[in-house]
Amino acid sequence: MNTAKVESVFQSKWFVYGLRILILYLFSVVFKSFDLTFPHNFSTFLFRGQAFSLMYVLFGLLVWEGAILLSRWMERNTSKENVSRRLLLLCLSLLVYGLIVSFLFGLCYSVFDIVLFHRYDAWESFSSLSYDLYFGIFMFYLLLLGYNGIAFYYKNWKESQLNTERLMRENIQAKYDVLKSQIDPHFFFNSLSVLTNLVYKSPDLSAEYITQLAKSYRYILDKKFENLVSIQTELEFLESYSFLIRIRHQSSIEFDIQINENIKYIGLIPPATLQMLVENAVKHNRFSANDPLHIRIRDEGSFLIVTNDLRKRAVVQNSIGLGLDNIGKRYELTGEKRIEVIETKTLFIVKIPIITTHEDYHI
Repeated sequence: MNTAKVESVFQSKWFVYGLRILILYLFSVVFKSFDLTFPHNFSTFLFRGQAFSLMYVLFGLLVWEGAILLSRWMERNTSKENVSRRLLLLCLSLLVYGLIVSFLFGLCYSVFDIVLFHRYDAWESFSSLSYDLYFGIFMFYLLLLGYNGIAFYYKNWKESQLNTERLMRENIQAKYDVLKSQIDPHFFFNSLSVLTNLVYKSPDLSAEYITQLAKSYRYILDKKFENLVSIQTELEFLESYSFLIRIRHQSSIEFDIQINENIKYIGLIPPATLQMLVENAVKHNRFSANDPLHIRIRDEGSFLIVTNDLRKRAVVQNSIGLGLDNIGKRYELTGEKRIEVIETKTLFIVKIPIITTHEDYHI
């Protein structure tokens, strides 16, 4: 049973009232043990004692509910800024409420005993029962004050925790949105750089390039408000993007994609992740038709492994340095999952966590 289910059980009315009845019954037993008017004869004690416990529980439930209503009224009509002052006013109001209830309890106790058990002599004076009576009332109101104090602080703590979590979530989402907004100019800037060179070489290819560029950029815009997309959706976008790359570089770049079909549809990643990794590989490495750049994408356990040959350029042109850093920060904002970057003498490897459900994603 998870925490949410356990908490829902503890907050259910059946559990709350059942617990109150149990506590009140136990207090009635304590009360009776100090009340010398209860004889030691078992049968008499059983009948009168259980009748008293029933009265104590019913009266206690009414008083308890009244204390809760009073607490709620105090919360609505006192300043929420000063928690200590609110708690002090709550305790004072319960104290006054307790004095009133003490009188009513004594009255009900005496009437109950006189009417049902004809104990007129025992109630000619309260002196013989005062210690027992006030001890029971004192214990009962310690319980009420403690319960309401704990409930009061728990409620304020819970509200504070929820507000903190909400602010953190909003802050994380804001940071994530900033990172996503960087993808638009980043992607478009680099694509236009390619188009600038291509337009002078082949108008026909330029037209096709513009068509595919529009299709790719539409994906960026469509997924602007999504934090996750399926791997299959990302691969379809990568296919359009790889067309743009092949127009410029011809056979200088080779792709090898081997991903389990099930993973393609149930696995989730942030939008444009694969495109940015491919772009990063193309931008930072040397390659030619005789020595092509190999980019491999495969799944391994709970990761997508993106591998490319490592042949670093001496100078990287037209780079604004957002690709890998952007992906890393977006994954950092998800919570526990992180990307892994491995660099060997010949390979550059990036391990992208596959998110299988939206519950794994903390934004």
